[in-house]
Amino acid sequence: MNQVIQIILSVSVLSIPIVFFWIYMTTLEKRTKKIIQAHSDNSSEIYTDLKVWFKNFDVFKKKNKFDLDPYQTLYSFNNCDLILNDRNIVVIGKTKILGKNKPLTPTFFEFEKNGITLKPGHVKIEKIQEVSNVLEIEFTDRNYLEKMTLVLKRPGNELKEKIKTCYNKS
Repeated sequence: MNQVIQIILSVSVLSIPIVFFWIYMTTLEKRTKKIIQAHSDNSSEIYTDLKVWFKNFDVFKKKNKFDLDPYQTLYSFNNCDLILNDRNIVVIGKTKILGKNKPLTPTFFEFEKNGITLKPGHVKIEKIQEVSNVLEIEFTDRNYLEKMTLVLKRPGNELKEKIKTCYNKS
């Protein structure tokens, strides 16, 4: 009987991280879907499965290294969905967990050039440039010390022109 209790306790203790991770990912997915619905309208265009990477991203160059927010974007993904409208670009990073693509916390790349205060999860676009076959979007995040760059790999001419047009309008 004593061994049965030990086995039950061991299994329950070892399953806590798995349950925590599952709850976190489920909550993150629901939260992401809610944010996407709130910020997309009829004029929004959705682009899926884009290949991206981030230049100048260093987790150790945060302004506050002790700020732990599980819903904060870490810019450490290579695949994303993108929602484009006149106000901003919503980048939803994706990660593969157990063979399925799971959405991460969305980041809003704001086109506004005049002095707006950025809310958490929003970043300010500083410059957009085309370099050979990629589109580079330089931005500032209030949580990091230095500017970073989102690089869209092979975005297609239509997407490049729409992003540049929306940026130049603002």
